[in-house]
Amino acid sequence: MILLDTNVLSELMRTHPSPNVLRWLDAQADTDLHNSVISKAEIELGVSLLANGKRRLGLSAAADALLAEFRERCVALPCAATPFYARVAEASRSLGRPMSIEDMQIAAIAMHHAAALATRNVKDFDFLADLKLRNPWDAADG
Repeated sequence: MILLDTNVLSELMRTHPSPNVLRWLDAQADTDLHNSVISKAEIELGVSLLANGKRRLGLSAAADALLAEFRERCVALPCAATPFYARVAEASRSLGRPMSIEDMQIAAIAMHHAAALATRNVKDFDFLADLKLRNPWDAADG
């Protein structure tokens, strides 16, 4: 299982997504790729904060299409993941590596499922020894 961070999903909504990201995704089995309810909410919030107009309409349609692809592969933060959340939050604080609540939740979901986290922001998570990281923008991480 590979959990896609919000930035990977957002990349797919761009007019010209990174060729490395597209190649990386093509090399994965679709059934291995999952979205989190946290990333879904972040994308929906991002669209809703845009001013009304063509850009918002275009991104809203792109978000709807993308999120529909992951409807059956959208993972929530279950109660059983809360110990992972606590470990992530404690490590973040004790190491002086601030994280957003959303990133802590995404990391906890990935750790709970023993999933790799695909993200461009590897540096935001690299202090979590139990979290497997993949960077789709890095051609060497294929």
